[in-house]
Amino acid sequence: MPGILTKLDAAFGRRFGEGATSASRRRSRVARVVACAFVAVSGVALLVPNATPFVRGGSAVSLGLGALGTAVSLGLAVSGVLLYRSDFSTPNVVRIAVWDCLGLVVLGGVLWLHVGARGLAGNALMAGNLLAVSATAHVLIGVHDARRVRAEQLAREREKFAVLSRVLRHNLRNEANVLLGHAGQLEAELDDPELASSARVVHERASVIGGLATKARELVSAVERRGGPPLRTNVAGAVATAVDAVDGERVEADVPDDLWVWADEGYADAITELVENAVEHGGSNVAVTAEADGDWVRVRVSDDGGGIPDHERAVVTGDADIDQLTHGSGLGLWVVRTIAESSGGRLGFDSTEDRTVVTLSHRRARVRE
Repeated sequence: MPGILTKLDAAFGRRFGEGATSASRRRSRVARVVACAFVAVSGVALLVPNATPFVRGGSAVSLGLGALGTAVSLGLAVSGVLLYRSDFSTPNVVRIAVWDCLGLVVLGGVLWLHVGARGLAGNALMAGNLLAVSATAHVLIGVHDARRVRAEQLAREREKFAVLSRVLRHNLRNEANVLLGHAGQLEAELDDPELASSARVVHERASVIGGLATKARELVSAVERRGGPPLRTNVAGAVATAVDAVDGERVEADVPDDLWVWADEGYADAITELVENAVEHGGSNVAVTAEADGDWVRVRVSDDGGGIPDHERAVVTGDADIDQLTHGSGLGLWVVRTIAESSGGRLGFDSTEDRTVVTLSHRRARVRE
């Protein structure tokens, strides 16, 4: 049995998985819509026999069974909508719809044989009840089965992620430090200006690689913290930490002292990353502001520089897929996004005529007494 399920997993993934081409993504979207529509429509269709006692009248028992079947059928219909909006992959959504179909076909076939043997009268309510319960039970079985597949996929991804984490945390940074040391020594001792310039370029690139390794370590740490409880954090304190870490003369901060948020422990690091990015790539004036907006607190980091390229924004926000032509040039914004999402926060971008604004939003926490 496990071997058959494994083969089905592979088949569903190949057929309905969202691939790199537009055709495969379109096929995946269509399959998701059809699968969810089937689950919802099956629930709506089963409302007809279950509503029979309310239309024709019946005993208290039949009315009770009709109410039960109607409630289950409505739940099945709603589950189709919820399934579409869930975070299940399309192959797993199709898998759940197949389980739903299996429940209808198997039990429906048995009931059809009984109806044929005994006649139609008096069997509509029984068929509606049993089919609704069977379909819902099989949807639940499908959800459990999809979660099993998802857990196996996550386990494999965690293993790959752990290997990547170890490489980034140790090997890459160590090799960058070796390059930095040798490049610095060559730059200091070479008499040839061109060779010294080349050594300086090597030193600069090694420093960039070392910085990427550091940010990758921060990214890995933020991913590993996902799902943990958020911390109650003072916004003004986090902004002050960020401003102190950069050239404070170029940064204007206007943040009330009484703003608190529920955030990841790397909240101050995320703001620091945004401020450093604005100072390094922005113009002469960087501003950090914060305000409460209902249940949310929004920290805005703005600058008057050239702005974040559109393709960088699209990749980080998920509006564009990562491929060989479309990808980010660094990890800073990925670190910020991951830290924000670790505690239910959001990262947003906006632009005016003369300023670029990056917004970090988190749920508001009550003021500490």
